[in-house]
Amino acid sequence: MSHPINYYLSLAALSLLFVSGALHAQNALQFDGANDYVQTTFDGVLGSTNRTFEAWVNLSSSATGNNAVIDYGQNAVGSRNTFMINSNNGLSFISGGTNANIGTASNIVTANQWTHVAFVLDSGTGYLYLNGTQVGTGSLTSVNTPTTGTDLRIGQRVSGGNIPFEGAIDEVRVWDYARTAAEISANMGAEFCELDSHLVAYHKFNHGIASGTNTGVNSSYDASGNGNNGTLTNMALSGSTSNWVTGAGVTVSALSSAINATGCGGTYTSPSGNYTWTTAGTYADTIQSVMACDSILTITLTFSTSTSASITESACASYTSPSGGYTWTESGTYADTIVNSTGCDSIMTIDLSINNSTSEFTVEACDSYTLPSGNQTGPFSGTYLDTISNAAGCDSFMIIHVGILYSTSSFITELGCNSYTSPSGLIWTESGTYIDTIAAANGCDSVITIDLTLDTVNNGISKSGKTLTATANGASYQWIDCSDSSLVIGATSEDYSPEKTGEYAVIVTQNGCTDTSECLNVKIVGVQQFDSSIGASLYPNPTSGAVTIDLGKRYDHVWVRIMNAEGKIVRSVDGLSRRKTLLDLGQGTGLFTIYVYTEDGYQAFRVIKVE
Repeated sequence: MSHPINYYLSLAALSLLFVSGALHAQNALQFDGANDYVQTTFDGVLGSTNRTFEAWVNLSSSATGNNAVIDYGQNAVGSRNTFMINSNNGLSFISGGTNANIGTASNIVTANQWTHVAFVLDSGTGYLYLNGTQVGTGSLTSVNTPTTGTDLRIGQRVSGGNIPFEGAIDEVRVWDYARTAAEISANMGAEFCELDSHLVAYHKFNHGIASGTNTGVNSSYDASGNGNNGTLTNMALSGSTSNWVTGAGVTVSALSSAINATGCGGTYTSPSGNYTWTTAGTYADTIQSVMACDSILTITLTFSTSTSASITESACASYTSPSGGYTWTESGTYADTIVNSTGCDSIMTIDLSINNSTSEFTVEACDSYTLPSGNQTGPFSGTYLDTISNAAGCDSFMIIHVGILYSTSSFITELGCNSYTSPSGLIWTESGTYIDTIAAANGCDSVITIDLTLDTVNNGISKSGKTLTATANGASYQWIDCSDSSLVIGATSEDYSPEKTGEYAVIVTQNGCTDTSECLNVKIVGVQQFDSSIGASLYPNPTSGAVTIDLGKRYDHVWVRIMNAEGKIVRSVDGLSRRKTLLDLGQGTGLFTIYVYTEDGYQAFRVIKVE
């Protein structure tokens, strides 16, 4: 952006709308009378609406027959708008049918001479004008131009006939109302330079170089401001025939306006581009307005300087520069230019952060996966897109590759005694159907349905004297010494009478289950030697220290246990291989019980140790 202009127009109607491309004053368009015409994009004034057609024409002396000035619509009764110089050199308007055609006297149009011609439709009555004077009238109540048909055509009629114009045409104007004779007469000799909403098509034909080579200048500008330009068709665009030629010589109007302008960087180029000024002052320049008229500008010029600034900006997806000329989608440092308060460039350095983020990752989940946004993916593996807000409050776009693993289930039947510990470690004490959950090999839940049956064991025990009795009937029994939880060998009956003082319990097996009773204390009073089961003997008894055990024969495996009066084992001797064994009873005095075990059986002795 360089050398911006601050304009203050004295004529608001100009609105600084200029013609793109120069037009040359007072040119016209020469038609060859064979197949030349101009086809515009204007669909014309339609229906029975009032209208006015105007043009300057210069009929060639060699022209014969009818010569169409303009036409549009359809080749049907009441549907076309053929305005022409007829074969008798009079004026005619032809729409076809009753009350749709009017004409003038013959020989009113002089060949090789510029003549102003006009047609007016006013509430169903038509009027024809020559050089501002009415020369014909008639009823045109049948005129009703349809919305379909050929757009405005200059120099030829619409399809259905062939009446090409031979000669020059200039200043073609179409109005959407009925102009009066006074308006036609007053304005026919000058160009229009101010926009008029009723002037709906205006072709000045001020293009090209008169009678020069104009190849490429093959369009006609619509100076009404409606943009319905025309295309030159079948024209040679060279020489004095079928080309741009000198026009009718109407008065060229000019506009004037004043503007204030600011130059930047030491130079200023005028609106026309024809001048470059380097100092402040008042200057003149000429441009063309939207109606192709000269606009003479008085320019009050001052100079200013450009500025620079740095700003820091952030955005989510994109950022539009202060000038509006750029849109950036990536973080970075950018430059932009806007107009500062003095009308010169302000060069901005923008440190931009784009805060949307993107990530891609893989997850595994059991049975289903909940996306970070909270949406469920369902029970299917796949690639999912999700969006959440990141720390900057912008979108975080995620590509998530989800692998769904599936939980398993099973059913088992279990038997237990008194209680049951599930695979996960839960303890149940009643029969029933239970649900337990453990981790499967894939890390997901393994849900187990357990049909549990628990049997109970009667582990009650009673004491009568020194006899202990298990209260369970029809069970298997094994009595134990609670001091060391050792089995009492041979004590497998419902009743048990210990031979020494101590605490005893019974292991009960019933219905495939086993449980142990509480321990009860039994106190044995007196000294006695138990009945021999292996024929062993012990001496001396009492003793002051050691005793000798005579097994009666040699054994390969002999075990000996010595228990004091409190039932505590004070000595153990294992793995003896002999007939006689000398045993030291150790410290203390009192009653001791000695158990001797061999492969043939066992025998117990009560021994008193004295000092």
